[in-house]
Amino acid sequence: MNRFFSHSKQPYTSIFMCWGFLFGCIITVFFYKTWQFYSCIVFLTILSRYFKRFLPVLLGFIVSIFNVIGHHSLFYTFNTENMTFNEEVFIVGKIHRVLGGQPTNYVQVRLSQVGDMHYGPLVKPLANLAIKNTGFDIQTGLKLTGKAKLKLFRGRKNFSGFDSELYAFKSKIIFKGRINSYQVLGSQEESAYHEYRHFIWRTFGSLELDWFYYTLLTGDKSKIEDNDREVMRTLGLSHLMAISGLHIGIMFAISFWISKFACWGVLSITRNNHAQRFHLRLFYALAGLVIAFMYVYLSGMSVSAIRAYSMILLATLVYFLKRNISKPRLLLIAASLTLLLDPFVLLNVGWYFSFIAVTAIFIAVVHYHTDFVTPMSWLFQLVKVQFYIGILLAPLSIFIFQGVSLAGLFTNLVAIPLLTFVIFPFILVGIALSYLVNITDVLELFDGLFNGLLQSTIEVLGSNGWWNSGKIELITLLFIYCVFIFLFVEPMRKLVWWPIILYGVYRLTIIQPRWEIDVFDVGHGTSVLVTSQGKGLLYDLGAKYFNKYAIFEHVVQPHIVANDIELAYTILSHQDKDHIGGVEELYRFDRFESLAEFHKGNTHSHCELKSLQLNNVFVETLWPMFDLGSKNNNSCVVKISDGKVSLLLPGDIERKAEFKLIEHYPLGRLTSTILLAPHHGSKTSSSDEFIRAVNPEIAIYSRSYHSQWKLPHNEVINRYRESDVVQLDTAINGHINIKVFDGELVLSKARTAKEFWFLR
Repeated sequence: MNRFFSHSKQPYTSIFMCWGFLFGCIITVFFYKTWQFYSCIVFLTILSRYFKRFLPVLLGFIVSIFNVIGHHSLFYTFNTENMTFNEEVFIVGKIHRVLGGQPTNYVQVRLSQVGDMHYGPLVKPLANLAIKNTGFDIQTGLKLTGKAKLKLFRGRKNFSGFDSELYAFKSKIIFKGRINSYQVLGSQEESAYHEYRHFIWRTFGSLELDWFYYTLLTGDKSKIEDNDREVMRTLGLSHLMAISGLHIGIMFAISFWISKFACWGVLSITRNNHAQRFHLRLFYALAGLVIAFMYVYLSGMSVSAIRAYSMILLATLVYFLKRNISKPRLLLIAASLTLLLDPFVLLNVGWYFSFIAVTAIFIAVVHYHTDFVTPMSWLFQLVKVQFYIGILLAPLSIFIFQGVSLAGLFTNLVAIPLLTFVIFPFILVGIALSYLVNITDVLELFDGLFNGLLQSTIEVLGSNGWWNSGKIELITLLFIYCVFIFLFVEPMRKLVWWPIILYGVYRLTIIQPRWEIDVFDVGHGTSVLVTSQGKGLLYDLGAKYFNKYAIFEHVVQPHIVANDIELAYTILSHQDKDHIGGVEELYRFDRFESLAEFHKGNTHSHCELKSLQLNNVFVETLWPMFDLGSKNNNSCVVKISDGKVSLLLPGDIERKAEFKLIEHYPLGRLTSTILLAPHHGSKTSSSDEFIRAVNPEIAIYSRSYHSQWKLPHNEVINRYRESDVVQLDTAINGHINIKVFDGELVLSKARTAKEFWFLR
């Protein structure tokens, strides 16, 4: 372990420059033009002035700044300033991916022209576009031109769950909208890349584990169903679906040995015993590098694949140059190379998983030869490697996924050798032979064996393979890895108590709120979570799109699970789809147990009028007292209060219900500190009388950014402004979190907290 971190006798200049470049890329990507960024420049400049050894660090830092800004300008910046987004615009493009089928096709188009703007061959933006029923099958590779109504891509922004805007930036998805008219430009043209993918799917598409073989060979995860993805995550085998160092290493090794056996056969036939071994080894390595690169390219040039290939390339170069390079330096150079190619891979969590896993392998595998003499020693080494990988990746897994796969510690002991020596050779042989003969029966035989093994593993481990740990903060994650560094570096081991003491002091200074409010960014709709000491009340579920994508499942539920919240109560304000779109997903989550109190488990009933206590707060339902003849006016109105701070949730009530509430309840009963603006800010609600009766300090609109109803209406905005009410908006602020501390409010906005300079 200590040998991994031992000091090298090689010059320090290149090491320090790489460290400066790595540090500079991280700082520039995440903190460019902030006080942190300028502070680092000043700090390194002062250090370099008095300590000459820091000059390479400063130089690497400066190079990284140009690298990040250059990549952003060349590959991630698209001129949209002069484009018109309220009218139809002429487009030319090629369908890159089909996202959804009939009756309304949803496709991803790589655009070469938008209006008068032409894009070069290397950098073309993507647009997610809807096309109405076309009458024929829409396929990838189809070139088209037509008129579309575009708008800049803008996604929902929440503290938990998937960040669609960050994903769109990494994928260069700039627009979304609808194609109103188009025509096909000639016949469909398939690139070699797409032809390869189609060939792989034709070869394995009829098998039980077709999605697995296809993903292994192409890196494309679009064929993986959600349940298969969840199974692999639970079993700790998700890394097998992401092309990484394991896959590149296997491909390199297979190519190396195939070329070696081929040369041995040729030399045996020709009886040529004079071939130099060094030249032959060079040929074997070059063959392995070429085939491995082809695999990296055909699998989509993923971050982990590029990292793995760069390390194999460096290791091969060092071996033939007869240079001695330490493992940390090899890892550092590989990291620098990947960031040199694209510094924005830092936004990809796979980059961190990849390098931490390789670090764990380097720490575990101290020797190169003696540890692999016997099968037992090889098995011991595999167990040791898996143990180190599990330990070092666990904190990052908890931070990203709020859990750890316990099953992965065992399944990988079987899966990795099986993938290396059986599955990979099987699918490669299957591809080669499929060109010559029909081997469907053989493929089905082996596929049945692999699928049977997978199903048996699922039955044995079941749902116990994954441990939901709840989330940890970034500072906790950094503390854990800081402790790891202190433990693994022998000179620092005696000082490990320093980060422990500092972290302990930090934890002691944290004050927990009495209760908190989360108004999720759900687009047009509503979903509000009130939490007190680990127990929560959920008001509405948000919408469900295309009868497939439920806001509750993808936004609200991840937040509940990540924060380890017990969902005690759920209230459905009324029956509009933008409020109850996730009822099926709620049933899968808690079997409607949270609906029992206010709805008696019936999703189509009005909420019952009652009051109860949720730890530090009182919950009271105020409305509907009788039927007003419309879903909106029959919305469940809820008041939540701790005696000092209160929240009023009125659903989509309109003026008629507002006046009835004012008539029925005495002056001051409706008064609330925070008000969720009724009906998303529609002019049919938020009457002057209602605003005066509630007298809020804060009003929150829950609505979509591109609202087709132009919400909130200007009349409503002016009414709240005239009453000196602070107005917040999920479309502008994203997910809004309010923590309540003995009458004091601490406000957090997701768009501010998760803001990046390159997304502005």
